[in-house]
Amino acid sequence: MSENYYDAQLEELKQRSVDRLLSADVFDLPAFQALHAHLWHKARGLKNEYVISKQILACIRSAATAIESRAEYLSSVREHVHLAGDFHAMLDRLIAGEIEGDRTAGIPRII
Repeated sequence: MSENYYDAQLEELKQRSVDRLLSADVFDLPAFQALHAHLWHKARGLKNEYVISKQILACIRSAATAIESRAEYLSSVREHVHLAGDFHAMLDRLIAGEIEGDRTAGIPRII
């Protein structure tokens, strides 16, 4: 099955992390970490794809914006606001056709 097909597990992880943060102002770090890991797992199957599902794109974008919006007034989120940057970087990497281990810090990329 393609990684672009609807993913019920991704939806459940989004509900436990993003939706819970937005609806109840409860920041569950392990849920966000599980969402992040699941998305990178899916990214491995999408590396050579030209199309990425709206479900995946919306999930990444909503995770980043939820963290940024709630960091303004929830200290538990503020401590982990760097996760928003991780989700933004993930989206950029998916667009570039890269996965988590493709870049090594301190080594220039030659295209």
